[in-house]
Amino acid sequence: MKSRMVISFSAGAVILVALTILGTLAITHRDKPKAAASPEAASAWDLEQAQPEPAETTTAPGPALSATDLTLTPKVTKKQCFGSAGCNVSIKVEVGYGGPALSEDDTWEVTYQVTGDESGPIVGTFELTGTKYDQDEISLSTKNSKTKISVKVTGVDGISG
Repeated sequence: MKSRMVISFSAGAVILVALTILGTLAITHRDKPKAAASPEAASAWDLEQAQPEPAETTTAPGPALSATDLTLTPKVTKKQCFGSAGCNVSIKVEVGYGGPALSEDDTWEVTYQVTGDESGPIVGTFELTGTKYDQDEISLSTKNSKTKISVKVTGVDGISG
């Protein structure tokens, strides 16, 4: 009788261990992600997510701008002379361009030098985007009323585009 009880108890313990293992496997299997479905059964969302990211588009840079493409001319906006003491002059730099069409997406920094001021050359810069530029007025003093004022490009640097 004791041996039947031991056998029954042992069988019950084996069944309990087996159920515990099967329950653990069922829970573990349930938490694992399902294998990917075949391409025929993939949802539209899955297909969209599988698409590679579109490559970043870049625009080809516009033509290079060089100092020889630009012509700078001083435009006198104000002038007051004092006989032999010279003149106070205000100018704006006008830009002429003789190269290929510039992109409105490219911006250039143009450095220039103004000569004719009695104290020496004046250096300045302006930005050129496409065909647009904004130029501040420049004030200078000349030695006399016949002093020639000139402007030349000394450098061009691309700053965007």
